[in-house]
Amino acid sequence: MSQAMKCAEAVTFMHSYVDGELASVDRESYERHMQDCPDCLRAWRLQARFKAAVRGHLFRRSVPAGLEEKILAALPATPPGGRRWPWQAYPRFMPAAAAAVLLLTIMVTARGRTSAVLDQALRTFHASMPMDVANSDCSLIGSWFRGKLDFTVQPQTMGKLATCQGGRLVNVGRDRLGAYLWYQAPSGHRLGVMVLDADDEPIVAPRHRVLDGRDVYFMGGRGAWSAAYRGRDGLYYVVTADLDEDSLSGFLEAAFHGNR
Repeated sequence: MSQAMKCAEAVTFMHSYVDGELASVDRESYERHMQDCPDCLRAWRLQARFKAAVRGHLFRRSVPAGLEEKILAALPATPPGGRRWPWQAYPRFMPAAAAAVLLLTIMVTARGRTSAVLDQALRTFHASMPMDVANSDCSLIGSWFRGKLDFTVQPQTMGKLATCQGGRLVNVGRDRLGAYLWYQAPSGHRLGVMVLDADDEPIVAPRHRVLDGRDVYFMGGRGAWSAAYRGRDGLYYVVTADLDEDSLSGFLEAAFHGNR
């Protein structure tokens, strides 16, 4: 059994954890230490909120209008250079080959990113770390995240399926914070819902289903399953529960139907 992390060591790991740079072993040790050390947990929350506030006020420079058109217009005028390879004599083949290589690159890169998000959802579900805010009112929980994230958190009301319990900030990968919400089902099952702004990243996972007209992607591990989908608001939602894939699918389908 590995030796428990000390506070002095945890301090050196805090910034790397907030930035999503800790490897799996160090990350798990740091998270276990925070479960037992309120001082280090408080320090992490302060640093995470500070960074979220800074990110929320940073100016995001937009791409100049017409830049793409100018680049495309300039390409035909670019003189060819260097050696001409045999396959370059087939102009119809080259765009298709380039597109295939680009698609493969995007799929491989996206698989790594999205799998990390699903893995983070499962890890957070099992960590059982304390909540930053505890309340049965979903709207009050959503209000608590205001100003701490650069997107609006609107917890889903699930009616009789599950009730809100609370939430907390969660570090998801490098330089990204998300919201993690807890729900309690009448059956006793606990559900975690991670919410994050994933921009235009595709969702890739081992399993895929279409539920109530939505693409939902599943991954299981350690006695639980996570289901990821893009909400109507453009955010990613990753629902994790100690249910099998079929049971979680049925729960989500009922939730989608109830929130129409």
